[in-house]
Amino acid sequence: MTNVKYYKEYIILRKETIYFKEKMDDIKRNSYILPSFIHSYGTKVDEITCKKVKRLQFNINLIDRLKKEVSSTKKFFAFDTEAYEHEQEKLTEFGWSTFNNNGKIYSECHYIVDEYYNLRNHDNVPDNKDNYLFGKSKRLPLREIEKILKEEIKKVDIIIGQGIHNDIKYLKDLGININEFRYIDGESFYSGGKAIIDTTDLYAGYYLDKPSSLENGLIKCNIPHEKMHNAGNDAHYTMKYVIYFINNMDITKEKYQRLLRLKVPSYIGPCKYYIIKLNILLI
Repeated sequence: MTNVKYYKEYIILRKETIYFKEKMDDIKRNSYILPSFIHSYGTKVDEITCKKVKRLQFNINLIDRLKKEVSSTKKFFAFDTEAYEHEQEKLTEFGWSTFNNNGKIYSECHYIVDEYYNLRNHDNVPDNKDNYLFGKSKRLPLREIEKILKEEIKKVDIIIGQGIHNDIKYLKDLGININEFRYIDGESFYSGGKAIIDTTDLYAGYYLDKPSSLENGLIKCNIPHEKMHNAGNDAHYTMKYVIYFINNMDITKEKYQRLLRLKVPSYIGPCKYYIIKLNILLI
């Protein structure tokens, strides 16, 4: 009986190994089409490669789904904050733009935190606190801005931003409830639900290139911009950025289709494009 048990276990493991190798072979055969930020040509294709391919496939589809599946009644919320460069926990500005996937803008605003008005950045980023270009800045105490922001968050469906994880952390630190929203990190996306999306994923899916800074991305998209590092301006440009990807995405192009055809084992989940590779023994 013991030998039979071990034999059955061996057969199961053998089948899984063969299945894995077959799927890996598909990636290996087509590794020459992989973008260099996913896999360096001539290097070994491994599980990390597969994870990155899976995330890229998801992001390609994500842009197309934002375009075709999300109702125009759903509100996107491009959100940005600015912090004092020498004390990052001190938020000095808030900005947001509310819009839909057709580019209709519902509202845009820029708030300056009154108690930190005199804290000025200049060592690492420019000081554009007083240079909002899309309306009139409002200078209010932090608590008042928080109240306004809490009410705005209740009205929107998709929070979106550049490096949005940092901004979401700030929201949580301020006690703003975002439990209804789900991070879209390379796995499932329900077009009827509430979501948090990072524009770096949209950039990677559209350009098949490593995630870029907002300013470099705007340059590549030929979107005019100025006075960056003002939270209101950055939120406005983030909105323009998102609409650019949605309007210009054509998933039928062969450069996307050949990547979407790649077969990745279903039990392998996506990972970030940048991860530290450890010495992991793979079967």
